[in-house]
Amino acid sequence: MSYYTIENQWNQYFPKVYGYFFRRVDTKADVEDLTSLVMESFINALNNPNQELSNPNGYLWRVAHNHLVDYIKHKSKLPKTFSLDENLDNTIDESLENHRSSHFQAKVADLMQCVELNLKGLEFKIVQQVVMFDQKSVDVAKDLNLKPENVRQIVSRSLKKLKANCLNLWNLHAH
Repeated sequence: MSYYTIENQWNQYFPKVYGYFFRRVDTKADVEDLTSLVMESFINALNNPNQELSNPNGYLWRVAHNHLVDYIKHKSKLPKTFSLDENLDNTIDESLENHRSSHFQAKVADLMQCVELNLKGLEFKIVQQVVMFDQKSVDVAKDLNLKPENVRQIVSRSLKKLKANCLNLWNLHAH
């Protein structure tokens, strides 16, 4: 294969392979490494006179997939962190998690209180069923003997009300 054709193949597939790994891999360095490995294998296969590629596109994506699988397998075997004093790290992690957890629980309790203060009766019941229990508006409307359009309208108005009255409460607890 000529240099011009290899350059065309590189220019055509490099961004696609890079994007494939970019959406699936954590670090930019790993994305770049995996992309380079795949493209090198692909170019070598194109240049190998003993290897006839009937479907170069399929070959490229099979190689990319195999490299991703290998990467994931090896990454899961690596230690999560390196620490000189593992006990100290565990204590710090537990302390931070407890702080985050109690902080989060306080935020949720305040938010639930705000919801209960701002939504009453039918409004609360509809929002609870549609938003919290993920029921369809049509099903909620049947249960409550309402039109689906009315249910959607009540949900929309209620969410606007909650956004105006409760969102700032959530943001106040950010620290």
